[in-house]
Order: sequence, then C-alpha cells, then structure tokens
Amino acid sequence: MTLKFDSENPEALLVEIVQPRPDWYAMDRIANLMPRIVSAFDQISQPIEGADAFLEWLDSGVVEAKYTELAPERQGIRGLVGEYPQHAGLRALAESEECSEKRLQVVAYVINTASAWRQELAPSEERSFKNRVEDAWRALRLLSESALAKVPKCVDDVARFEKHFARVNENLDQRQFDEKNVRYLDELHRFFKFYVGEGRIITYQSDKQKAQRWEVQKTGDWKGLDNDVDSEIEGVQERSVHITLPQGEELVSKEHRIAGNAPEELMSASVLISERGAALNSERGETPSTGLRKQQPKRAAYRRANSFLPGRWESLNEYERGLVLQVLFENKMGSENTRLHVLLILLTGRSLESISETAVVQNRSQVPDKPKKNQPECIYLVRDDQAWAGFVPEPPERRKLAKKWAPHMEVTNKLFIGPIPDAFWQILRPRVELVARRIQTKSGILFARRTSTESVAEEIAIEIKKLNKATGSRITLKRIQTCVFEGLIHQTTDSVDASLVTGRKLPTGQSANLYYHTRSVETLAADYVDVVNGWLVNLGLSSPSMAPANLDFGLPRVGSPFCVRLEVMRDVVSRLRAQLAEYRKTAHSRANIRKFHNLFTAYAILQVMWSTGFRAVRDPIAYRYEFNERRGFVIIADKVDDNLGHSRLVYLPEVVIEQLRCYEAHRRHLQLRLHEVGVEVPIETFFVFLDAKLQSEFATPKRLADEIQWTFPWPLNVSRHTLRGFLRDQGVPGYLVDVFMGHWGVGTEPLAKYSSLDLAEMKNRIVPATAALLDELGFEVEAGLDA
Repeated sequence: MTLKFDSENPEALLVEIVQPRPDWYAMDRIANLMPRIVSAFDQISQPIEGADAFLEWLDSGVVEAKYTELAPERQGIRGLVGEYPQHAGLRALAESEECSEKRLQVVAYVINTASAWRQELAPSEERSFKNRVEDAWRALRLLSESALAKVPKCVDDVARFEKHFARVNENLDQRQFDEKNVRYLDELHRFFKFYVGEGRIITYQSDKQKAQRWEVQKTGDWKGLDNDVDSEIEGVQERSVHITLPQGEELVSKEHRIAGNAPEELMSASVLISERGAALNSERGETPSTGLRKQQPKRAAYRRANSFLPGRWESLNEYERGLVLQVLFENKMGSENTRLHVLLILLTGRSLESISETAVVQNRSQVPDKPKKNQPECIYLVRDDQAWAGFVPEPPERRKLAKKWAPHMEVTNKLFIGPIPDAFWQILRPRVELVARRIQTKSGILFARRTSTESVAEEIAIEIKKLNKATGSRITLKRIQTCVFEGLIHQTTDSVDASLVTGRKLPTGQSANLYYHTRSVETLAADYVDVVNGWLVNLGLSSPSMAPANLDFGLPRVGSPFCVRLEVMRDVVSRLRAQLAEYRKTAHSRANIRKFHNLFTAYAILQVMWSTGFRAVRDPIAYRYEFNERRGFVIIADKVDDNLGHSRLVYLPEVVIEQLRCYEAHRRHLQLRLHEVGVEVPIETFFVFLDAKLQSEFATPKRLADEIQWTFPWPLNVSRHTLRGFLRDQGVPGYLVDVFMGHWGVGTEPLAKYSSLDLAEMKNRIVPATAALLDELGFEVEAGLDA
C-alpha cells in the first residue's frame, strides 16, 4: 500500500503516519522529523504520493498553529506509550540526537505495513494488532544500533522480508547482544509474522467459559508408579488427590503488600494439588494421572537446577587458587590492566563488567549513597581506608519505607566496605595512588575508558590458558569470580551473607531471603577479611592471627529497611500486656469479654509470629492437631494454603508453648460462657476473633491489624524482617535459618526424600535464639479468663 497526500484533507496523511493522541503532544518536534521520514519512504522504494506537496504543507506552519491551539488540552507524556505507541515512538526518535537512517527506514516500513494492516483489520484481530504494534514500536525505540543492523533490507514483498527476518533471528549469535536486544528483534519480527498471517491464533474465552474452566473435579486417583529408591523422581502410591482452588481473597496482592510479605512469596493463581503435583490443563484432557507423569521429569530437572551447594566444580580448590595468587604476586598475569582486573575479580567476587567500571576515591565520604543508574554494580577503591566499597544487591521488588515507619526501624545502608589486606594492597597501591593524585572531582576511574572490556576478557583468557597448559589445571574466570562467594559460605554458613558481599544473585527459592535479611557491615567485613586473609595464610604470606585492617566502620546494617528496633517493639509488648491487665479486670459484660478475648488472641498470635517467622497470611495455626504440645513444635503452612503445600516444622520456646496452653484453656472456658448466652463458636481454627455480636471470625491479617493498630503502626511482617538478622547474630547457621524462614525451592526441601536435615540440631540451635528474642521483647505468659 502506498501512502498518499490529499490536498483537500492535508491533515489525514500526518494523522496516518503519526496516529497521534488528540492533544498532539510533542507534535511540533515530530513535524521537524517528517522530512527525514519522507526521505526514508523513498529509500525503501515505497514513496509517498504527493510527498513534495506534503512537505510544503508542513512548512506552511499549520502544524505549529494547531499545536498551539491544543495547548490547553495537553496532558503530558503520561499514558502515551501504552495507548498511542506510534506517536510515542516518533516523539522519542524526534528527540534523539542519534537517530540513524537505518532506523528511520525500518520506521517507514513499519508505518506502511501497519497502515495496510489497519485497512483490512477484522474486529477479532484488533487486540492482536494493538499488541503487535506496541511491541514493534518498543523495539524501534530501544533497539541498539548494532542489533538494528541485523534487520534485513526492507523490500516491497512483506512475506519475503518476514522469511528473511526469521532466518536472521534463527541464526543470530546471541552472545553478541544482551537479552533485551534479542527480545526486541523477536518482537519486531513478530509484527511482520502476524501481518502475513503466520502468527499464533488466539481464541479468547468468554467470562462464562473462564468460569467453567475452574469447575474442575476436586478429587481424583493417582495411578500407581514403580518406585526406584535411587531415582530422583519420587514415586506415588495409589491414593486420593485433593485439588485446592486458591481463594479470591488470597489472590489480592495489595493485602500481601500491606502485611509486608515479599513479592516472591505471593500466591499464584494456578490450581494447587496437595503435597505433589501441579496445575492440570483440563482443556487438553489432562487427568491427575497423566499430569503427574508429565510433571515428574520437570521436578527432577528443577531439583538439579536448584541444587545450590558450595564446593562444587565451579569453585577453585586450594591448589588452583594458590596458582592464581602466585602468578598475581609474581606479576606474570599479562599487562598491568589484566593483572588488576583479575585481582579485583578475585577479591570482590564481582563480574568483569563491574570491575571495568571501578572508581577511586580519597575517603569514604566521597562514595555515593546510592548506586549510579548507568553503573549500578560499580565498585570503589577507598585510598585512605585501604578498602573497597560496593553496593549490596536488593530484591527486584521492594516497596519504599513510609516516613511514619522510619522512626521505628533500624537504620540500614546500601553500601558494603571490605578491608583489603596489605599483600593485595601492595599490588593495587601504585595505580590507586596515581589516580588519586589526578582526581579533580569526587572520584576518578581506575582503568582508562579506551580500554574495552572485550579486549581485557580476551587477554585474561589467553593468560589463563597459558597457566592451565603449564600446570594441568582447569582454571576459568568464572571460577576465579566465585572464590569469595564460596569462601564466605564456608565461613558464614549463609548464602545471603555471601550474596550481600559479592553481589551474586541467589537461585529461585532463596531470592526472597534478600527481602528480609539484615546484617551488620562490621560483621560481614570481619568474615570477609577472614576469608581473604586465609588465602594468604595458606601461601605462607600471613599469620592466622593477623588482625583485619584498621577500619573504623561507623556504618549501620545493610539489607532490609523494615527491621524494627527492639526497644520500640519492647514498648509495644509492654503496652499490650498493660491493656490486657485492664481488660481482664472488667471482663464481665459481653462487650468487655469480647475486648479481652480479641486482644488476648492478638497477643498470642504475635508471640507465634515472633517465634516462628510466620508470614502475615491467615490462620497461624489452622487446626489444633498442628500444635504438638508434647514435642514442642508447630506445623506452619503460611506460604500457600492450609493443605500443607509448602509447610514447615518449627520448634517453639517454652514460653510460647505455655501461652498456647493458656489460650486453649481460655477458648474452652469462653466457649462455655458463650454457650450459656446462646452463642455458638462454629469456626474450628485454633485462633478465633469475635465480632460485635460475639460471632467468631477467622484470624486474618486484616483482622489482626485492626485489633492492634493503636500500638502497631507498621507492617505485620516486621517480625520476619527482624527475625532473620537476629537469628544470624545469635550464631544460628544460615541453612537452618533458611529452613526456619521457609525459603526453599524444588529440590531443596528440608524434609524431602534425600534431606540431611537434623531436627535435633535445628531444635537445639533455633529454640534458644527465639527464646532470647522473646525475652528481649518482654513476652511472658498471660492467663486467659479461665484463670
């Protein structure tokens, strides 16, 4: 299709090219780009008919006149990209200083194709068309020039162009581009693929069909499978399967966020099968039996992928690490740039790209408080402190700390500082001193900007290859990078501590740890110095008793900003207990009985939350049998539902066990008193609130928050944020803390088939620590109405 300028309706061609929003936002800048776009149409052999007249019309000033006329209706950029992607894309290109001719040619080709597609669009295709146009313009805005060069030459035959584009994408060397560019090329290709009719056909369901889809059979039978005791795939005996549909209230992410839960822990909308299984695709005739057979190989693959064990092949052994250190100290690692890159990778555990951006500062005050947007993983060498500083990793999503919460929380930082032992500093000092003398701003770059990361990587690979050939070792840059991470795991027993120091991302199942964990910078630095100093001890270059570098930290903790200060929580507990004592004195009337019972229930739930790390969902203890009084543990099923899809066993301190005994006796007594006035208690869960009519209510987070909001002005989940760091400060090993917090994925279940978890060790290490916390906060056993 050829675009045409109509002198009787001159504005129509501009509207067809731009597809503008009614307020013509930034149309004055887009009009300035139009001559180049018209030229691009000529270059792709799809010229605009009447192009000269169109350009004369643009020069006449009518666009500027209408742009000024619409000024009062202008809304700004908000919503432009999502609702008017073609308009937004042309605005971005008009404001770009480096808009190449190649990009404009592809833009013209997309505009012409979209115009032809719009003319022949069927109503059922409108949604697909809108999505494809939005994706294509996102790609046109964000594709790098190197990736854009892979787009084939635009030709008249769109089908032939699409096939050529498909071959390019299929044979694309993805090592040359980052994931975003690869995705953008795929989205741009998908636009043309759908236009020629080869896209995936989607049949959208009506609301009635969607409702029928959820009406799946709630029970079924597993077909028995042969069991192999040595197989990674767990067999299942013949038994009933209970499929539980998630409740609507649990799907509202807003409630989870208000309660303070990590986004990674939010419940998904898939059908849940108790203990083992997955969502069934009932539309394709899948049954529980075939679904299980289909999921078992996937579970085995996930188990292998999520095995996160220190000491595996990807870390250097002591001999290989000694070889690397030896060539560094003897200055046999190529050029000085190569030597310094390898040394900093070894010392920090950061990637080559991060090390290439290393900056030098005179003192710690010159290190920024926040990472730079364009260099988020950059590290800083602090000359006066003989240390390096880097920003700790953060979870992908974390809500901001509200101003009203901040006074109650521990002060946390985003910066880790690690002292560098003298032997390593001797290698770094000449370059650091040289750069520090030349600094005229707050910081200076350690490596010259003309030094490309690719050339350094090639030189490092050559030097490592020489070392491997001479020694018969199997050293790689990746294994050098993991040395600090592996060493910290052995030193601290906690992968999260190691991640905070090195910036390494944790695997699925452990990523939520970063959302909760908080740790002292001084503690992390001491562990770090022990690790790197141990390398020197093994080489005979230092003594085991060598003290860390003299560094006055003066830094707060790093990690979660939602860690409540213990003295503030002590005041909360004290006020709750004082109010309970007041309510107990007047618990004679129906209204006062309700007040005492509800606050007593809230107090008991808070004890459970602060001793078990219970997430703020519903029913801390769903049923009485989940609390084993004699053995002193409780079953917590807080991540999915009450059918124990992700349950954990937590041992309780004696004060909590006694409090739960008192609460149970109180409930029996209360039930008798309510029965006397004709009120039944139908809910069978362990914790129950009462409404104004003395009818029982579930112990939901919202109900708990309503009861204690007068003294608890922050998210309920601060207990989890505070607990993890407190347990680690008490010396509880990180792997036991992970089990306690419920952070594991497929293949790392603490009580799975090949689990090595020692429950006795868990009880002996966890219970004293949680008991110390409850004692620190002032939690004591409070009696109920039966006393």
